Amino acid sequence: MKLNDSGDFCVLYVEADDDRDSLVQALSGQKKPVVILLADQARLFRSPEDFNDLKHVKRRLDASILFVIPDSEHLTQLAARHGFPAYPSMDALSDALMVGSAIRQRRPTVPLAPAEPATPYRKTRPLTTSRPLVEEPQYSQTLPLVEPLPAQVPPEPMRPRPQQPRHRSLLALAILMLIALLVAGLGSFMVLFRGSALQAPVASAPQIVGHVSFLNSEQVSASSNQGIDDEVLVDLSLPAPAAHKSYYAWLLGDHVQSDMLVMFLGALPLNKGRASLFYHGDAAHTNLIMSFSRFLVTEEDAGMTPVAPSPDLTTWRFYGEFSQTPLTTAGNVKGYSFLDHLRHLLAADPTLDAMELPGGLNTWFYNNTSKLLEWTTSMREPWEDNKDIGFVRRQSIRVLDYLDGVAFVSQDLPPNTPVLVNARLGSVGLLEVAGPGQDPPSYIAHIVQHLNGLLQAGKFSPPLRAQATQIVAGLDNIQHWLEQVRSDARQIMRMTDAQLRQPATLSLINDMITNVTNAFAGQPDPVTGQMHEGISWIHEHMQSLATIDISPYRK
Repeated sequence: MKLNDSGDFCVLYVEADDDRDSLVQALSGQKKPVVILLADQARLFRSPEDFNDLKHVKRRLDASILFVIPDSEHLTQLAARHGFPAYPSMDALSDALMVGSAIRQRRPTVPLAPAEPATPYRKTRPLTTSRPLVEEPQYSQTLPLVEPLPAQVPPEPMRPRPQQPRHRSLLALAILMLIALLVAGLGSFMVLFRGSALQAPVASAPQIVGHVSFLNSEQVSASSNQGIDDEVLVDLSLPAPAAHKSYYAWLLGDHVQSDMLVMFLGALPLNKGRASLFYHGDAAHTNLIMSFSRFLVTEEDAGMTPVAPSPDLTTWRFYGEFSQTPLTTAGNVKGYSFLDHLRHLLAADPTLDAMELPGGLNTWFYNNTSKLLEWTTSMREPWEDNKDIGFVRRQSIRVLDYLDGVAFVSQDLPPNTPVLVNARLGSVGLLEVAGPGQDPPSYIAHIVQHLNGLLQAGKFSPPLRAQATQIVAGLDNIQHWLEQVRSDARQIMRMTDAQLRQPATLSLINDMITNVTNAFAGQPDPVTGQMHEGISWIHEHMQSLATIDISPYRK
């Protein structure tokens, strides 16, 4: 394995005999973005499992990783599907960085229109389209709501004051001194009379002893919310329990439930003051966050595992929850709580449920964008090999079906163009193409609305608040890239057969592939070297918002 660390990027040349351990060792401690250049005979990264393993390493090391993969469209697509930008050569990577820099210079600095503040959900109207539904085999805006700063009013110019007679100034000064003495005397009297009652105790912030996170097994289904939030990771720093006692971990249901739901996660053994537990979920991969919103640690008899938390609250030691207090911010007519917003993002959303799309906004946003990656990357080879313009058109239609949503895509297609995707899966568009009142709202607008709801709830720890803000900022870049994809697809659909056989078509196809890859996997900034993150990163980090701070229990 050869390493070149002399420039803005660290270039790692993976050779034939290199293994995973040597790669992880080379990545450890790197502060720069890493470009992995694969040799022709390299054994690593020949299967999806290699890329999946690297994705976990990337997350653990918090590293930015890109690939240069010559002469392998298959491996390039595998890398992109796992959230890694991939390029066919170092020259292509250099060109992409230059193009990214030029695009940022050309982009207007005017922000996109802010999302509407937590408006109540509209009743979803039936999907209407004049296009016939045809199924074919498929080949293998907004910135966070920020209150504007008050306008800076320039100070009025000083005006010369008319001079007052000296005796009037002395009289005014005497009156002010008398008032001050009276106020001071009255204040002393009140202090003596009321004593310490004037000093209201200030509640100290609760001590955080650790966190509980909901995770995904990714055993997902298009017809249920299973495999999402079906695992739990407990990581706490606790004092030793009393003699003959043990700690036990529990999930509890919502406050409003008449019969409290309880799930036993397991005993919490301590190792040097650290209590860790990983709950793998049940055999059905049940979504836990739909039913449970609180976490509890009890201290009970070590000789007998309890079947439920003790009703004796003196045994309750540590506790945390997702806030269930309805928000009172302006426009929040539904009164959604922090927990409501989180569930809409990660578990189940009423608008999507009405369209038979279970699993929450985060899942479908990720799934539909990954389909765009599949459709666009499959277009290049058929065009280059035999100018298969029919296939290019069909894939462009599918791309527009998902970008616009099947209810609105007719505006971008010739009359009577058939729908080539499953109408249910394409019922919600990725982009807002019919204005702010679009119904159903696009995935991007809808996600930003709920992220803003979480930020308004004020129940975030600073790291999670910063992460939510970063996700919203990342969605702005993703929207820009997807709008470029839509523009190219619309142009293809307006071209004649003769025009589609010209070299300009390949340029459009390549541009679509580049922008979808950027939207899905992200793109490095040519100036700072930092990643402008894509949907793969957002999908993972939005899930990490389902984290509960744990503190000592207070009755």
